[in-house]
Amino acid sequence: MKEEKELTPVQKDEIARLLVLEKEKLGSWDRVANKVAASEATVSHNMQDPAKWDRVSHTMWAKVAGKLGYTLTDTAWKFVSTTNTEVMFELLDRAQNEQLFMAVSHPAGQGKSAGTQLYRLAKKGVFYIECKESWSHKMFVIKMAETLGIKVDRMSVAVLTDLIVGYLKEQAIKTRPLLIVDEANKLNPASLRLFIPLFNELQDEIGLVLIGAHDLERRIKEGVRRDARGFDELESRLGRTYYRLVGVFEHDVTAICAANGVTDPAAQKRCWNRLHPERKSINGTYHLVSTMDLRVLKQAIKHERLRAKNQAYKSAQLEVVGGG
Repeated sequence: MKEEKELTPVQKDEIARLLVLEKEKLGSWDRVANKVAASEATVSHNMQDPAKWDRVSHTMWAKVAGKLGYTLTDTAWKFVSTTNTEVMFELLDRAQNEQLFMAVSHPAGQGKSAGTQLYRLAKKGVFYIECKESWSHKMFVIKMAETLGIKVDRMSVAVLTDLIVGYLKEQAIKTRPLLIVDEANKLNPASLRLFIPLFNELQDEIGLVLIGAHDLERRIKEGVRRDARGFDELESRLGRTYYRLVGVFEHDVTAICAANGVTDPAAQKRCWNRLHPERKSINGTYHLVSTMDLRVLKQAIKHERLRAKNQAYKSAQLEVVGGG
């Protein structure tokens, strides 16, 4: 059986700091404890005092890290801000400052989640939930309540919805809350309809952004076309507008390559070509842009690093042979 790797002091310190930030956002240690499914003493005392860290099990540290969106895997992959992440940042900023309800529908792997993560780290009053396809409507409401630090024990969907609205109204008095619902295209129709009463209750008090792949727009429009219950109202509250990102430019790829160990211009060009860029008109000017999943680029960069390593090894072998 594989032994679990113990968290480092640096990781525990980062989790402790995230808990403090979460407490500032949610308003109390009790709400933080509800969100991460731990006791208040654990998050406010044991995890805050390095002398008491050994009282918290590895499983609990890992669970709390997951609830806070903190990854424990050490991937060496360096994040680079791109044109798409900057566009995403601007959309979220507009939604929060102007209390807008909007939808971002764009193909997967193009920087929506990266831009969202960047925004969450930079701004206050931002609440984030990533949806799962397996969630029932009740599970979705429970997860949203947990995100806000609301205790969900044995409460009905109606009661939890009222508590969600009430908490966001409280936050709107102190700040400009932004609720980000990522992977919204995975929600079932009942869950999508929830945003209608949220809009009715919270219009001009909070910003709300639904983020999803390209099928988010298709699903809502198809619901409107079929006159499915609630879909016309939902689209109306989203302004019947679906925001898209721009795409990936060669300078984005060059920056990502350089940050992740591929500095040879020829290798960077090969990575760019792997994304099959096409000519696209943007504000009346044509540019070479790729709309492919950036996970393709990540694989290309890994291949280029391996290629460079193999070439360096062969060169070293030739030197040995020549020297002999």
